[in-house]
Amino acid sequence: MISDCPYCGYNKLAENADICPRCGLPLSAQFQVATRILNQNDEERGTPRWGTAGFHAHTDLVLKVQHRDKSFVFDASQITELMLGRIDPDTSEAPTIDLQDCDAIDKGVSRRHAKIVRRDGGTLNLVDQESDNGTFLNGQRLVAHQPRILRDGDEIRLGYLVLTVHYVKG
Repeated sequence: MISDCPYCGYNKLAENADICPRCGLPLSAQFQVATRILNQNDEERGTPRWGTAGFHAHTDLVLKVQHRDKSFVFDASQITELMLGRIDPDTSEAPTIDLQDCDAIDKGVSRRHAKIVRRDGGTLNLVDQESDNGTFLNGQRLVAHQPRILRDGDEIRLGYLVLTVHYVKG
C-alpha cells in the first residue's frame, strides 16, 4: 500500500487508491516510472505541466476567455473562492470574475453561474451554482454543487462562454 503519492506527496490517499486525487497520476506500481533525485540546482518542484491538478508557490491561475483578448489572473495559492458570472444590474453586485464585458448575457452566463474553490489537499475545484444554462468542464455538464478538480489545460464552458485554465509559474 502506498501511503503518500510519490509524485506530489499528497498524504491523504484512500486505501487501495489507483490514482492520486491531487495530481491525477497513477499510483499503481506497474505505471510508476523511476525518476532521478533532485540536486541543489533543481527547483523543488517543476513547472506545472498540462493536465496537472497541483500547483506550487508562485503559481498563477490564468483563466483565458476564448476568442477574446481577456484573461483573469490570480495567485493560485491565495484563492479560497472565486465567483464566476456577471454583474447584477439591480444591485450592482459583481462576482469576482465579472464576464459582463465578454457578451455574458448573450452567451447565457448567470449572475452567479459557478465558483472556483480551494478544497482539502490544495486543489482548485469548479462548482456549478444551479445555473440555468449549465457549467461544463471539458464538455461534461456538472451537477450543481458537486465540485470537480480543475487541471491545467481544462476548458470551462459557462452557457456558451468558454474559458481555458492555465497554471503558470509566476
